Amino acid sequence: MDLIFGRIDDEQENTKLIFANVKPYNLLIYNLDNDTLDAIKSLADYIIKDGIDLKGINANKKICDEFIDYYGYKTKCAFKEYLAMDVMAITELNNDVILPKGNFRVATWEDKKLLIDWHIKFAKEALKKEISYEEFKDKLNARIENNSIYIFEDEKHRPMAMIASTRQLVNGVSVSLVYSSKEARGKGYGLAIVYNLSKEYLGRGNKFCSLFVDKKNPISNGVYKKIGYNILEDNYDYRII
Repeated sequence: MDLIFGRIDDEQENTKLIFANVKPYNLLIYNLDNDTLDAIKSLADYIIKDGIDLKGINANKKICDEFIDYYGYKTKCAFKEYLAMDVMAITELNNDVILPKGNFRVATWEDKKLLIDWHIKFAKEALKKEISYEEFKDKLNARIENNSIYIFEDEKHRPMAMIASTRQLVNGVSVSLVYSSKEARGKGYGLAIVYNLSKEYLGRGNKFCSLFVDKKNPISNGVYKKIGYNILEDNYDYRII
């Protein structure tokens, strides 16, 4: 099956976890209870029994460890950590941060060549993935068309960083594609673009903005905390090898 959504309930019909497996992506698991081992075993047994193909798993560390131990024991397959992320969110801006001078603006079609270059570099640096323009052109075009991708310029109107609002949620917005050019790093432009986008979308009535940050990048983690972002939980990406 190419698309599966489901949940695991206990004997009292309390939902322990929910899951989704959509090809070609990883199995997603989110726990609603800390006591999850029996639910994890039930999910793994169901996947094995129905012959459902897995690429990997995305979940918090506890869920990943429990699933990998049991599923790996049952199937004799091995997993490798691909990404370790923190899920961060902001509900109120810290207005005391010092920002570099410049201009926050919506990206236009004139920026497209630069945005293509930055998308490819972002994927390589942040996601450890080589991508081609063909893989993201539709999303990029839609974001330019919908005014959901932004640029921060320095005082000379030179683009220094980009960011995008990637998903509108019920009460908030998901943020991604935070990228600063190499010559702009260490000068506060990453801080400035995340601050300005967060201010923009909280000002539109969203209750929060959320993003993922690499656990191995404490600099970015610290930048977001300065603005007012806090870690909600971790999220790991393991792939079957």
